[in-house]
Parts: sequence; structure tokens; C-alpha cells
Amino acid sequence: MMLWLVSCGQSTAVPTSMPTTPPLPTPEVVIPAESALTRPYGYTYQRPDGNRLVAGQGSLPTLTPIDIPLEGTPQWVLAVPLARGVLWGVVLADGRTQAFLVDGDQVTPIDSNDLTTNIAPVMTVDPRQGLAIFLNPPTADPQGSNPVIYNDAGHMAHSNPAGALFLINAGEILAQPPVTALPDARILFAANGRLLLFTDPTDHYPHGVLGDALEAGGFVLIDTAPEVQVAAHFLIPEPQVAEGIMPLWADWDGDGQREIVVTLSTADQGAQIVLFNEAGTQLATGPAVGQGNRWRHQIALAPFGPGGETELAAVLTPHIGGVVEFYQWTGNALQVVAQLPGYTSHVIGSRNLDMAMAGDFNGDGRAELLLPTQDRTQLGGIQRTAEGVAAVYHVDIGGELATNLAGATLGTQEAAPGNMAVGLGRTDGILRIWQP
Repeated sequence: MMLWLVSCGQSTAVPTSMPTTPPLPTPEVVIPAESALTRPYGYTYQRPDGNRLVAGQGSLPTLTPIDIPLEGTPQWVLAVPLARGVLWGVVLADGRTQAFLVDGDQVTPIDSNDLTTNIAPVMTVDPRQGLAIFLNPPTADPQGSNPVIYNDAGHMAHSNPAGALFLINAGEILAQPPVTALPDARILFAANGRLLLFTDPTDHYPHGVLGDALEAGGFVLIDTAPEVQVAAHFLIPEPQVAEGIMPLWADWDGDGQREIVVTLSTADQGAQIVLFNEAGTQLATGPAVGQGNRWRHQIALAPFGPGGETELAAVLTPHIGGVVEFYQWTGNALQVVAQLPGYTSHVIGSRNLDMAMAGDFNGDGRAELLLPTQDRTQLGGIQRTAEGVAAVYHVDIGGELATNLAGATLGTQEAAPGNMAVGLGRTDGILRIWQP
């Protein structure tokens, strides 16, 4: 096979004679500091709580990308950090998978299992066998939510297309909480073993830009320890719906308690960002678009503010001249404090809601939002400033973005000039990686 390394716009063929099923060069893996598990997992949405935030400091604008030809069109990309390098996993449009260990300029193909479904995948690694493992749903019907492993005992949470939620251990059902999940809900979890997901599907809001005509009419928190029980079940008052496939679940105000960020929509006012606590009490609301069939895409909570304040990044109408927005939480209001047009975070009709993420990708000590331009041929680093907001850099994708963005924090601080890697898949069948 041939791998292609791209340097200064020129491609050079690099022959490889490596076996097709090599062992990983080290059994050591890296557990991200924010992980609740002792085994690493890669998510298309970066963190298991739905906050698309990558730790570390990068040097993205100055890195020479590595281009790896794939066997088909990529649909999803995931990254798992190892003690040396990053394991990159790719799901192709036909369900086949490919995986590569990238360590410096060395690219090693790694064996991986195929997927039985086209839902957003989760990937882990078995370093003893040298395998990249994509989690498959354990039920006979492979559709439904993406399965997640939510504790170190290996317990899995998964919902089927009918909305039945299963907690499973080694193929045996541990519990079936009395909820009806959104068919394509992503199941989030936190370190205390608590799960969060959208529920109560409804079709009374006919926008349908996220892959189907169903939206969530509620959300539920489920405790899994010491016993499985529904901790809170909040029904969203009609005519509002939660327009998305997962909330964002993080501690916005730094008080040690997580808040729940949800995009609520109605047919006459469109979308607005609404903040809840874990009891389902509404804490604050942002402005509505003011017109139906207009969406807001919540992305990440991070220290975006000019003084390091935690702010929410979202994209207003990503399908129509997308506008990057930054929100501050003040009292019972979520205030839009800065906007910048010309970007996108979603392709209409797609279930890929992970085309943007947050982190210090340029290594200047400040968080920025990383997302594609409207034509999906460049990535822009969007950063808050004292005057408002600015694009502090752009990097070429080298083609058109076809997948989510994936990020990883390298396991060694020796990876100068940064310790953060970024990857994506293109419509021309290329996996492009920026990695020190």
C-alpha cells in the first residue's frame, strides 16, 4: 500500500512494508483527565458529557498535515491517545472501518472491526491484541442510539429504535429503565455513573433538518449506582421541543454542579438556548430566532471569554450563512455577547452534529472554536477578543469536509511544539491529520 504525506501543498508517496495486522507498539494508553473510566474511549463529540472540548495546547496553524488514503468515503472519525501517538479510527459510508496508529510521521495500519449500524460510533483500543474496537449495539436490531460503556465494570447503555433503554453487562440485561428514548439519542454519562439522554419523541415540530422528523419532548437523568433508578424526568412544555440528539452537560458556573444546555424550538419562534439544572428547573434562557424552521446548534462550554470566563459557543442557522455566537450566563438570561458570520457546523439532513469543537488549538493559551467555513474547505479558529470576536487563523482542509472533527491530547509532553492532534475525513476519501 501507499501512504501520502502532504508538505507545503506537495504530496510525496511514502512506501510502507508494514504488515496489515501489526500489534500496537506499546500496551500503554492515555486516560484523559476528564474521563470517568480507566480505559480510553474516542467519541465523535469529544467527551462523554457532550461538551465538545479538547484538552491541551496545540499548534494547528503551523503543522504540516498528514493525508492518508482510505478505502471509501469517510463518515466518522475518532481518536484515542496512546502513550506514543494517537490511534485514529475511521468509519466509511458503507460501515467498513479502518484504523491507523500515527506516531510522528510514522503511520501504521491497525486491525479493526466493522460496524453493524450507521449511527455515531464510539471507539476504544485493545492494546494487547493490537485492535481498534468500535462498539456495536448488542441487540438484534442494530439501529437506535450509539452504545456507550459507562463504568469500569464494562456496563453498556443502549436504546433501540422503539426507544427502549437497556443497561447491559456481558450480553445480559441489567435493567430497563421506564423511559422512551429519542430513537437516535446519544447517551451521555458522568463520573458518578449518572446517565443523561433525550426522551419522549414527538413529531409536532416539522422542521426535520437533523436526520428525521422526530424531536425530543423531554430529557431524563438516570442513576446507575448504587441501584438503577430514574433521578429526574423533565417534560418540555408544548409547543416546544428539544431540537437535537443530545444536551450539553457541564458545570458552567464552577460550583461543582452540572448544568444542562438544551436547544428548544417552536414553529413560530424557531430555536433558543435554554439552561436547566439537574432537577429540571429552568435557570436561564437565550433569545429566540423569531422565526420558525431556524435552528441554533450548541457546541461547547469553554473559557472563551477575553478574561477566561466560561462561555457557550453555538452556531446560529448553520445551513443559512451560519453565525458563530458566544453566550454569557447572567442571572436568568443567556446573553449573546459576540457574533461572527460565515461558518457552519452541520449539513442539513445529517445526524453528524460534531463538525465543530473547542480547545486551544493554536497554543496561545486561549480557547477558540474550531469549525468549517460555509463551503467546508477550510477550518477557522474563532476566538473571543476584548472587542468581540475574530477569526485568528484558517487552515486548508485540502478538499471538502465529509465527517465530524476529532481531537486528541497526546500522551507525552515531549511532542513539541504542542500536544494536541486534530483529524477529519474528506469527500475525496482522505483522512487528514494535524499531529505533532
